[in-house]
Amino acid sequence: MQMFLRVTAALGLGFILLAAGEAPDFGQDDAVVASVQSAQLVAGTQGVGPLMITDSEESEPVVDEPSLEIAKAKSLAALVNDVRQDADARMGDDLRCLATAVYFESKGEPLDGQLAVAQVILNRVKDGRFGRSICAVVKAPKQFSFVRGGSLPAPSSLQQWAVAQAIAEIALEGSWDSSVSNATYFHATRVNPGWKMRRLASVGNHVFYR
Repeated sequence: MQMFLRVTAALGLGFILLAAGEAPDFGQDDAVVASVQSAQLVAGTQGVGPLMITDSEESEPVVDEPSLEIAKAKSLAALVNDVRQDADARMGDDLRCLATAVYFESKGEPLDGQLAVAQVILNRVKDGRFGRSICAVVKAPKQFSFVRGGSLPAPSSLQQWAVAQAIAEIALEGSWDSSVSNATYFHATRVNPGWKMRRLASVGNHVFYR
């Protein structure tokens, strides 16, 4: 009976000292030492030591913020105002071609109308039949009347050019949804070419088709 009480007490003390990171010393009593060693073995199998994070406890993955911070923009106009800052510094060839098309096809129109024009050009690139790059689509023969001999004219209004640059960058980043997301054709509202295609919408001064 006394041996049982001594072993029980040793086990309890052994767990307390293990939790504190200390090794108990009970002298040379073989039964007590064996009991403490058994307690250490049991404690080790229950995960005492460094905390291991399981799959269910892992932190949520970090999601990158959109490059144009669309989450902070309350309107397309607000986003344009943010993006147009230092837009020239970010202009590559394709972005410049896209901005030029937006400028000459829709400058002065509502912003959603300018975005719709940019979206048509991007959709044509994805389609593949009109060119394999933005510049190829814009400079394709008999597609855009402002193109002369494969060359793009220079804009004359710096204010409208800055807006066109911002719209082009927003469209290329996919930072604002266009109301004509799958259109591949458009014409001015003042003409009626009688196209046998599905009419999608009229936005600004253009009618859009697929």
